[in-house]
Amino acid sequence: MNQESQGLLKALLEGDNEGIREIYRLYQPRAANLITQNGGSAEDARDIFQEALIILFEKAGRPGFELNSSLYTLIYGICRNLWGNRLQKKSNRTVTFPEDDKYRLDEDLERSIEEAEENRIFWDAFDQLGDDCRKLMRLFFDKVRMEKIAEIMGFGSVNYAKKRKFQCKERLIGLVRADLRFQDLKL
Repeated sequence: MNQESQGLLKALLEGDNEGIREIYRLYQPRAANLITQNGGSAEDARDIFQEALIILFEKAGRPGFELNSSLYTLIYGICRNLWGNRLQKKSNRTVTFPEDDKYRLDEDLERSIEEAEENRIFWDAFDQLGDDCRKLMRLFFDKVRMEKIAEIMGFGSVNYAKKRKFQCKERLIGLVRADLRFQDLKL
């Protein structure tokens, strides 16, 4: 866990208003985005975020608690679980896992949350690429030979196809690295 996450978690546990405001400033907008993009209102987003902080406060205050990822990753995962639970209740489906299991803070859960977030970051960046780059990269991901890619894309040579693939890949990597969510995951 990085110093910033450690300091913010300590602020939450000690009721430090300045630190708690910083948690809201850093993480609430992105958590709100998750909720509003999945059918929730701004009010739902505020409620879920507050509920997530309460759950985090309760869990982090227990003896033996260890945070093995960034604070953002954990808060995001709790918000995602809370919102999923609320959506299930609205649709009258029963929740199949007990509350304690849902918020267990073991490494597997944290890694799953991180992987899901990494996947979202990648595909969000992928969607920002131009049409040609997206098409070229999809062909590459599908393990199409470079000769065939050059033909499909209408490139003059295999070398040019390789050059364009490299440029598109570099652009994609740059977009991922520029994403604030990626920076939070790597802290």
